[in-house]
Amino acid sequence: MSLSFLRREANQVRAITQGDLRSIMRMVDTAWRVHIRVPPVELGTKIRALPGFLAEDQAGLRGFMVMEPQHPHVALIIAAGLRDTWNVRPYLDLLLPEVERSVRAEGLPALAHIGNVAWLVDDLQARGFEIREWIVAFERHGTEPPPATAAPARLRSAHSSDLSALLTLDGLAFNHIWRKSAGNLNEALASADSFTVAELDGQLVGYTWYERYNRHAHLTRLAVHPAYQGRGIGAQLLHSAIVNALDSGVNMITLNTQETNGRSRSLYERFGFVFTRQRMPVLWKNLP
Repeated sequence: MSLSFLRREANQVRAITQGDLRSIMRMVDTAWRVHIRVPPVELGTKIRALPGFLAEDQAGLRGFMVMEPQHPHVALIIAAGLRDTWNVRPYLDLLLPEVERSVRAEGLPALAHIGNVAWLVDDLQARGFEIREWIVAFERHGTEPPPATAAPARLRSAHSSDLSALLTLDGLAFNHIWRKSAGNLNEALASADSFTVAELDGQLVGYTWYERYNRHAHLTRLAVHPAYQGRGIGAQLLHSAIVNALDSGVNMITLNTQETNGRSRSLYERFGFVFTRQRMPVLWKNLP
């Protein structure tokens, strides 16, 4: 009997079920090699709804990986973790082939990972992942309000009835890897600390939302319909988000954008955001 077969028998690989949630969340809370792209409070919902795999032995959970299909283009690794006593190479040797097979079974041609966690990025690149682009981070500190700006659109709080229009707008405004699913938007409508939409000419033309963490707010999304860009709607939405966050007691606001998106970077800098020099890669692997 080969050593690889023995190793396979000692570490069972299987699909994640709802009954695994407690052990996975325990690993998220205690292990140091954990990567999640969603707030921890949302991870349980994601695990229940999305495909994922885990490896376990007689002692219990050794590692896990969860992906989010974004039809028809790519599946995105949104959560990964492994036991502190396990090495990354055998972890990926066992789980990554199962994940890739599942992605192909979904009819998707590629698998992607966004993040700069060194323990995962280096070994993914060794397995055929390539850097497609970079994401950069911006911060705004202090409580001074931004300069006044024009108000070409009517702003209001988002409602659950806006979901269909938001989904359509999001698909027009972003490349497929950055688009939000109906589930993502529905969760944000229900739980975001601030979710604002802009209306013009009788239709929804932009939106923004942020989440608060004590005195820190993260601007998760700022989107404007392509046909209405250049009219100051993005600046109006950004101004509103900053003012609302400051009024709620926030003294630091963060956001991310693509390194090559010069238009967005100029807008953020105009409103007092500073590039932090933090960059994270978008890793991409085409699956034959």
